Amino acid sequence: MPSVISTDVLIVGAGVAGLWLNARLRRQGFSTVLVESASLGGGQSLKSQGIIHGGAKYA
Repeated sequence: MPSVISTDVLIVGAGVAGLWLNARLRRQGFSTVLVESASLGGGQSLKSQGIIHGGAKYA
């Protein structure tokens, strides 16, 4: 039997951006569900060798 989950926001992807967005929305009082098909930070965050920069690299 399928389950029903009620939420304000569904976030697909638990990389750095998804985790940040989840934390931000929850602090603002939203109900969130975060889904990930692999381990946390295993997608694009892993492909960039785990390096998180402020964007100046591309300025």
